[in-house]
Amino acid sequence: MDKEKMLKDIESSLNVVNKGVFNAEDFSDDNVEQLNEIHEMVTSRNQITAIEQTAIIEELSKLRK
Repeated sequence: MDKEKMLKDIESSLNVVNKGVFNAEDFSDDNVEQLNEIHEMVTSRNQITAIEQTAIIEELSKLRK
C-alpha cells in the first residue's frame, strides 16, 4: 500500500478535521514501514480514545521530514 493511501485511511480513522494535514510528500520513503504499522493498528481498531488519537498524531508528526 502506498503512503498516500495509508495516510488517508489514518486521517479517516482518526476523524482528523483538517484533511490533508498529512501529505504523503512530507514523509520519507524510509518511514513507510512505520507508517504501515500505525496504519494497521489504527484501521484494526473499532474505537480510538482521544488520548490515543493525540499520541498517534504526535507519532506521525515525528515521522515527517
